[in-house]
Amino acid sequence: MIVFVFSLFIPYNAWGDWFAGLFHLKEGSLAFKLVQGIIPSVVLNSSNTFICTAASIFYNEAIPKAARVSVYLDGCKKAWLPCFVVSYIASFAAVWLGSKVAEKYAK
Repeated sequence: MIVFVFSLFIPYNAWGDWFAGLFHLKEGSLAFKLVQGIIPSVVLNSSNTFICTAASIFYNEAIPKAARVSVYLDGCKKAWLPCFVVSYIASFAAVWLGSKVAEKYAK
């Protein structure tokens, strides 16, 4: 749901194109796609990590209220990188699968 809502309002794919263009990479090349995918993954992963971690910590009665902010910051710090790697790899699978489905139904 978070990805869907952010996708409606944030032009992160255009930002990815712009970022890949900074390196003068040929559009459609593997290098372009790898660099292009970084920005959407950073935006979506950050929003997911910060929102889901907040929901897990700030609504958890077992964590004392006084400790929640420090636990939240520590949780975000520990969760961000592994979640980014998974998000980055999954984004390529999603684009590939979406392209296949679109090609099938566009014919």
